[in-house]
Amino acid sequence: MAGRRGRTSEQETRRRANKPPARTLPGGAALPAALAVGLPAVGAGIDELSGPGMGLAFAVGAVFGTGLSAALSSRNGWWWVVASSPLLVLGVTAGAELLANGDAYQGKSLATGSAKWVVHGFPVMAAAAAVAALVIVVRLVRDRRRDHG
Repeated sequence: MAGRRGRTSEQETRRRANKPPARTLPGGAALPAALAVGLPAVGAGIDELSGPGMGLAFAVGAVFGTGLSAALSSRNGWWWVVASSPLLVLGVTAGAELLANGDAYQGKSLATGSAKWVVHGFPVMAAAAAVAALVIVVRLVRDRRRDHG
């Protein structure tokens, strides 16, 4: 069969039996989700209190939160971490800006502000998705070495 590389069914059964059980988190899937949303929200709050717009605290919180979320997620959750990271960055940015400066975003200025949030948030979105992908690749390599080594 493809991908088995000469293993017999007995060897495959033995390998699966020796595999450590899947790790479970105390909070289940809620912990990675809370980190993915919570850390960028805290960073956005810090940035809004220290000056206008999103800054370094938000970027670090978003990237670090996404990386931790990818590190703590199951294999099934990896897709959600990578796919949702840009949407979370945009959502937290919009939420923080609207909460802090809601009166400035009325009518046409809301469309202008939305475009600005996407353009200014794109580097953070890309960095968060890249970190999630990097964490996933490191976990895959580490798991493969543990299985074959």
